[in-house]
Amino acid sequence: MKIRKRATEGESRELLLKEYFLNAYLIALLKQMGNGVRRRSDSVNAQVAQSVVEKN
Repeated sequence: MKIRKRATEGESRELLLKEYFLNAYLIALLKQMGNGVRRRSDSVNAQVAQSVVEKN
């Protein structure tokens, strides 16, 4: 999404840079959350597998 308003050239560029860094931050945050969820599900899967082994 490009924000355009009738202002000086620098102002428009500044808004695009802010949008770029906000998007980069959100992508990094989502990636970090995905890694955390993966680690959590791996540990839960290991616990379930261990309980199945113990039952058999």
